[in-house]
Amino acid sequence: MAQRFSFLRTLKIGSFHIGSAFTDLLTSGVLNRVLIGDLGIAATPVAFLSALRYLLAPLSIWTGYRSDTKPIFGLHRLPYIWLGRLPMVISLPLLPLVAVLLAADPRSILGWTLATISFLVYGVGTLLSGSPFLALVRDTNPPAKRGIAMSIVQMFLIVSFPVAAIVYGRMLPHYDPAAFWKIVLAGMGIAAFFFLFSIFGEERRGQGIVVDEPHEHLPFMDLLREMWADPRTRYFFLFLALGAASASAQDAILEPFGFHVFNMSAGETTRFNAYWGGGVLISLPLTIFFTRRRMAYEQSMTNHIGLVVTSLALVLLGYVAVTANRGMLVPVLFLFGLGYGIYTVGALSLLMAMTSDRRAGAYLGLWTVAQLVFRGLGIFLGGAGYDLFYRLTGAHTLAYGTVFFVEAVGLLACIWLVIKTDVPGFAKSEEARKTRAASLAAVDL
Repeated sequence: MAQRFSFLRTLKIGSFHIGSAFTDLLTSGVLNRVLIGDLGIAATPVAFLSALRYLLAPLSIWTGYRSDTKPIFGLHRLPYIWLGRLPMVISLPLLPLVAVLLAADPRSILGWTLATISFLVYGVGTLLSGSPFLALVRDTNPPAKRGIAMSIVQMFLIVSFPVAAIVYGRMLPHYDPAAFWKIVLAGMGIAAFFFLFSIFGEERRGQGIVVDEPHEHLPFMDLLREMWADPRTRYFFLFLALGAASASAQDAILEPFGFHVFNMSAGETTRFNAYWGGGVLISLPLTIFFTRRRMAYEQSMTNHIGLVVTSLALVLLGYVAVTANRGMLVPVLFLFGLGYGIYTVGALSLLMAMTSDRRAGAYLGLWTVAQLVFRGLGIFLGGAGYDLFYRLTGAHTLAYGTVFFVEAVGLLACIWLVIKTDVPGFAKSEEARKTRAASLAAVDL
């Protein structure tokens, strides 16, 4: 029986991502800044640590399938979510210990071993819980309201990142081992509360769920072969992959960039997430509102505009790096967020249009893997690229600037890939749903 849409209930479930933001920022932002900026460790191994969880992305397909077909104590979603979030939280106390060990000896085998264990445990936990959580959001809303429900949940994640950045920035204005311990413990407490509160009681034992047809669950290699059989899916896969890699290559080096080029403190660089997150917070809901009457396959122009604006921001960020123009830094980061929010709505809408009704679960799983794997690769290449260009030039400004310029070129190339994909043709040939609920941007607000 379909669930009734409840705005307050969706807000409660969406608060789950407050916990996600407070844990993710510790691993993807604060620790990177400490290791690369304060301790002077090479960006390549640090970026590799950040990328580990994305390289394990195929695990998300398996755990989603398990939550569909193998309930635990009569519950399909909650046990898998909590079994994933528990190791995420308990892996965090290793972070300040890693920082202390690597501060004493950057080549410490124990330090790097603990860092790898922490990130692997954290990554596995993220992937174990991610798909079941999205499925829970889907299960608790009627089909016509799933788009708006997912938008509300996504907004929580977007809002929470800049909030977490401000909190951590004030608690850790300058790196100090004791202060690092305090923010890790604070982050663990906040995350644990929201992971429990947000979804407690949202699934009943024996409750019926909405799942894909069994024939839609294909092994990954079969999905890959099916994708390559159609040139449109090949181009779209490349678009998702290149877009994910290009838009995330600065993730592991953005805060160290602030330290190396402008000698900014840990508290100042942690706020970078707040600056670009604020841009996303403005552009994403506005884009959803203004494009709400378009079908999913009509969102190519939205996607192109987002890519152009995001690319422009990265070109300007490269200019900021090369010229050490601190006055432009915050406006450029805000512009990056504006473009990224527009790009997100456009890309997700096209993704829905490029999902075959006949193989919906399989296609969505495959697109997710494409994005996560190449996001991880992009993070790693961003750090490795910085190290390479720094060795070649001997200048932090040129090294960071080159990485930002390359990212911009990659995003612009995505426009050509979308044009080659022919999204409207694919959608019509697959008899895509005619309802506006198929698109994030087609929700009547």
